[in-house]
Amino acid sequence: MTWLAVLVPDHDESVERYRPLATELTAAGAVVAALTGPLVPDFEGAVDRLAAVVDGHAGPPVVLVGHAVGGMIVVRYAQRYPDRAAALVLSAPVLGPWPMLDLLSGNEIPAGPLDRAALAAIEECLSTIDFDHPLGDDLPALWVHGADDPRVPMADTRAGLDRVRGLGFEELIVPEAGHDLIDEPAVRAEVVRFAAQATGGASASAAGD
Repeated sequence: MTWLAVLVPDHDESVERYRPLATELTAAGAVVAALTGPLVPDFEGAVDRLAAVVDGHAGPPVVLVGHAVGGMIVVRYAQRYPDRAAALVLSAPVLGPWPMLDLLSGNEIPAGPLDRAALAAIEECLSTIDFDHPLGDDLPALWVHGADDPRVPMADTRAGLDRVRGLGFEELIVPEAGHDLIDEPAVRAEVVRFAAQATGGASASAAGD
């Protein structure tokens, strides 16, 4: 059974670093697409672009794989289009009281991919997610996070997820791990297993043999 996996990297992150995951998803029966370009400050526009990617492959079940700010965009998409995704994979998603937003109270923002406008948009998006509806119990989701992630602290993400998660949520918390878990072969294998199982893909069929 063919299914669609859409990768949503972090803000201004190259999709090239996800090539190993894309290769493994393809081997499991997925057609792999990606959302490219900046995710903020126009976060609702990024959701619109993600919807266009999904709609461009209309028909097969869809799994959205979002990392960091990309995870935030995936959650927002699922709120706006509650019946479109078959499953979500959230890798170190920016949700909840993200410490980086404390920079907005200062006079200067350190140089980097997130300027003041981008951080303010993330703050607005997180508030929008918090006050919109939960994702419901019928949407499977896998949350992957390193217990020692210095960029997106696990406890803060958990606080944000608790506002939107349903009964279909699974967790993979890796002890002593940092931010870029998607680089770990064992984590990629779990992501592929979950996604294929959620869509009835090749890996799920193999597991049932």
